[in-house]
This record gives sequence, C-alpha cells and structure tokens, in this order.
Amino acid sequence: MKTNLIIVLVIIAVLVVGGGIYFLIQQNKPVANIPQGGNNIEISNFAFSSSILNVHVGDTVTWTNKDVSSHTITSDSGSELASPRIGKGETYSHTFTVVGTFNYHCSIHSTMKGEIIVE
Repeated sequence: MKTNLIIVLVIIAVLVVGGGIYFLIQQNKPVANIPQGGNNIEISNFAFSSSILNVHVGDTVTWTNKDVSSHTITSDSGSELASPRIGKGETYSHTFTVVGTFNYHCSIHSTMKGEIIVE
C-alpha cells in the first residue's frame, strides 16, 4: 500500500514538473518579427492575400505562411523574388528597390499567384 502511494506521488510530481517545463518552453518561443503597416501578405488556404499589392520603391513586403503546408515566393520571370520553402508561422521579406510589376507564384503549388506593383 505504501509503495503504491509513493508511485502515485512520483507520477504526479513528474507530470507537474513536465507540465511546468512545457509551459515555459511555449512562453519562450520566438515570435516572428513582422513589420507593421500594410505591406504584409498572408498565405492561407493555398492563396496569397492580397494577391495584388501596390507599394513604393524602398518598401519591404513580408509574406507570412499560415498554412500547414510549406510555400515559396518565386518570381515568374527573373530572380527578384526567390524565397526558400517557408513553413507554417515562418516569414519571408523582400525590399523592392526598382519600379516595376513583379508577378510571382509558389513553386510548390503552381495555382498560387500574386503580383507586386512598385511605383
């Protein structure tokens, strides 16, 4: 009987300590550094939202992946946009330095398309 009580107390202690450690880890996860302003594009439901964005020379655009699947931001022509695969919760940012229209897509999911118009 005494042995069973000790085993139960040890199990409870392990669960309490483990839960506390898990809570601390969750509290200390890094948060994506997303610039404030209107130049953010959310990736969700296998689409870029906004699919068309107007910005000015020198503006930075940040894409944030909210899908469970990885995505890329890849120029339709040229190499202006060339992100690595970005997973859920990750971001990719690019600063536009020249005037022009930049069409892009996800190289993994070809139906995902977007356009940045730099004035």
